[in-house]
Amino acid sequence: MEVGPLEQPQEPVAKPRSFKATWLAAGATLLFKAKGLLVLLKALPFAKFALTGVTMAVMIAVEAWRYGLPFAFGFVLLILIHELGHGLAMRLNGVQAGWPIFIPFMGAVISMKGLPRNRAVEAAIAYGGPLAGTAASILVAGAGLVLESRLLLSLAYSGMFLNLFNMVPISPLDGGRIAQAFSKRAWIVGAVLMGALFLLTRSPQLALIGVMAFMQSRRTQNTEDREALSKVEQQTWAVRYFGLCLFLGLGMALTHRALG
Repeated sequence: MEVGPLEQPQEPVAKPRSFKATWLAAGATLLFKAKGLLVLLKALPFAKFALTGVTMAVMIAVEAWRYGLPFAFGFVLLILIHELGHGLAMRLNGVQAGWPIFIPFMGAVISMKGLPRNRAVEAAIAYGGPLAGTAASILVAGAGLVLESRLLLSLAYSGMFLNLFNMVPISPLDGGRIAQAFSKRAWIVGAVLMGALFLLTRSPQLALIGVMAFMQSRRTQNTEDREALSKVEQQTWAVRYFGLCLFLGLGMALTHRALG
């Protein structure tokens, strides 16, 4: 029986849960259901492809809400090319690659089934992503100049920035895994850069990357005794690393100028 506006319930009514408690309960319920869905998804023959497609669609939807669908589609496609660059580098170096998984507000990851044989292989796998992403961004910038499209130029600028940010020399970013090929102390520069960026932007994503970097450093303490590369190899990787960083910085400057 419904209680009318002038009637009072005979028994005390429990107070409604707080906003925080409600969200925690909802989050726990969603997490439980998502876990069950993931288990079911893995049982399907197309599970990995479906997981990539679903997370990619979610990422496009989130970016479209922020910047519009055309930009969102192009931006997520550039991220996909970046991850596929990692996957190709894994295959070329005899390491089995998984499928990319997209994470809104963070980017994407691609699993590596196995460990790199040495520092050079690890650097090559890490380098494949920014290299592929840079090539794709340059092609988009070229198309933007030819077609005089601000959308394409904006996408190219964003792609270059994304890849340059990934070159910060701290794990789990690509730059940290590349820099370990020629320097054992490059992570200090990366930590300073990330700290400065966090103080400037107060970005929660940067805080999360910092936590992940700390956890990564603890897991890799036992691998620091891996044999160092030869001087020539170290110099080669240093040239590759700083050369790509310089190229991306120059590309961003020119693209920004083209945007006016």
